[in-house]
Amino acid sequence: MIDAPILRPIVGERDDHPMPLVEHLAELQRRLLWSLLILAVGSIVVFHFSGVALAWLARPVGTLVFIAPTEAFYTRCRVAVFGGFALTLPLLLHQVWLFAARAVDQRWRGLLLCLAPLAYLLFLLGASLCLLVVVPAAMRFLLSYGAEGVRPMLTLSAYLDFVTGLALAFGAVFELPLVLYGLNRVGIIERRRVTTYRRQVWFLCFVGAAFLTPGPDMVSQIALAVPAVVLFELSLLAMR
Repeated sequence: MIDAPILRPIVGERDDHPMPLVEHLAELQRRLLWSLLILAVGSIVVFHFSGVALAWLARPVGTLVFIAPTEAFYTRCRVAVFGGFALTLPLLLHQVWLFAARAVDQRWRGLLLCLAPLAYLLFLLGASLCLLVVVPAAMRFLLSYGAEGVRPMLTLSAYLDFVTGLALAFGAVFELPLVLYGLNRVGIIERRRVTTYRRQVWFLCFVGAAFLTPGPDMVSQIALAVPAVVLFELSLLAMR
């Protein structure tokens, strides 16, 4: 029997009467169980293609190695979970909405429902830019610092940590325009006031990129900071 609350419409008439704590906890448990089930199904689907995904991710470096008997299996499981999360993120956000919508102010509800699909697309755009452009360029730069007799042998887990950390950072940074636009729409921040802090924001973009990128190389840091600055300027245009 399918849980009835999952079939409720996303928008429409909503019962806003206060819920007892026990009902809140029961609802939270249902949403968590549904979210875990959705993520598990998505991960299982992606696991069948995890070998192809790893081969595609490894193109910038050629060959990856593993140094522990379980490393290859665990790495494919991690790829499946990451891919399953990206694949099912809209459904997971829907579960979050079903639980949290009651506590969201009426002026936020319509705005969040409008911005959520765009936020997902921007996250995918940022992650795709990272995987297709930044990672190959960063790896060419970093691997060029080898020397005669020094051959790179990157492990599966180390390379996946680098790629996923960078992709998540890019996806998060690409949400900046929506965050600023949403805060401006509800009156929390004003464009004029944000503009006065332009230099400080630019500086924070570069500092934040240094912390968000998984390695110490300047290529990935600059590659993240520059799009962040561009997105900030686009956010100011959208707030006019």
